[in-house]
Amino acid sequence: MGWLSLAIVLEVALALRVGAADLVEWYVRGRGQARLDLLPDTDIYWELARALRAGGPFEYVEWGDIPHFAIRTPGYPLFLAACQSAFGERTLPVRLVQAVLGTLCVYLVYQIARRLAPSGRDRWTTAVPIVAGAVAAIHPQAIAMSALVLSEAAFEPLMLASLLAVAALWPSKEPGRRNWLIAMGGGVAAGAAVMVRPSWLLFVPILLAAWVVAGRRGRDARSAITGALIFALTAVLVMAPWWVRNAQVYGRFVPTALWMGASLYDGLNPEADGGSSMLGFLRDPAIWPLDEQDQDAELTRRALDFARNHPSQALELGLDKLGRYWSPWPRGGPWWLAIACALVEIPVLASMALGLWDRRRDLRAWVLLAGPILYFAALHMAFASSMRYRIPGELPALTLSAIGWVRLTGRPAAREHGPGMEDWAMKSRVDDYI
Repeated sequence: MGWLSLAIVLEVALALRVGAADLVEWYVRGRGQARLDLLPDTDIYWELARALRAGGPFEYVEWGDIPHFAIRTPGYPLFLAACQSAFGERTLPVRLVQAVLGTLCVYLVYQIARRLAPSGRDRWTTAVPIVAGAVAAIHPQAIAMSALVLSEAAFEPLMLASLLAVAALWPSKEPGRRNWLIAMGGGVAAGAAVMVRPSWLLFVPILLAAWVVAGRRGRDARSAITGALIFALTAVLVMAPWWVRNAQVYGRFVPTALWMGASLYDGLNPEADGGSSMLGFLRDPAIWPLDEQDQDAELTRRALDFARNHPSQALELGLDKLGRYWSPWPRGGPWWLAIACALVEIPVLASMALGLWDRRRDLRAWVLLAGPILYFAALHMAFASSMRYRIPGELPALTLSAIGWVRLTGRPAAREHGPGMEDWAMKSRVDDYI
């Protein structure tokens, strides 16, 4: 019955994403606009993909004659280049491929929930993964992100795959070829995820450090350290070609992209309101003629100077951006969209909080389920923010929503089986391996 339920969930997920892909394509083409998609970032990714297909330099020329050699990391342009090679320069096939990737995300959410659902309670073990997968399948924002030609569509399955690998190995298992292969697969996914969205770079060491610390406090220190090292080394090997290429271009170590200065100044400047207004300051005559290294350095300097000289305004901006991040509806959209989003997001976020309270003593839940969404929340207190940046982190946290929902809608199975397990909410599975 579990596999039948999962099959239905995946069918629904794919149908909704294919429908969204067709709808967005019809809307964009019907408007006859010059851009390829609803947001301008798509044009940059598309041009970089063309450059890869043509075998030319990986660069994006701005303002007519100013080249950027690391305006974006190469992960998503490589994906688009593969789609362009297979289907031509049409965006609908890209959206349909991303619909499949979005359905894969639903399956990965289900698998993560299987490993992190509360143990010892049969009804919870079966219900939580299905509920988590079902919510992921019908989640409107997740469906919309898979239909847009943006890097989230490729980032989300890679992020979830890396989390699933750690979930499979933590609590640590005995060293063996199978577990080493899982750690290697997780490292590949994590490294590729960083190459798609550089903002994931700082979370990977946090994830591995938590795994090792938990393992060192238990009986399986060797397994945890070995697995984390394999994971880290594999991730480094995936990212190394980009590092070598950047060292050849710039003569120095550039781990991801030379766009952090623009992104940081977008969130920290005298005119900032919490949202993105990058096009305004990039047209500044003191900024746009600079080459990309000087531009990145100058915008970083301006952002840090603003935060240092106006700490109260920077703090106020950070709190506003935190509100934008956690908002159940997008700011500035039509009223019907706000209502539709709120009807989904308010129950999801409320049940997520309840699920996190239920798992408050489970270190794995804090790191693997709540970690991404809290990490992106902290990150976007500095950078420009919106609910868009919450959606990738919300996917693993849907397991917490499922736990909260199942807890709300029925008695814990532990109580149905009699005394001795009634203190499940106060016990942590982390006690078994710490």
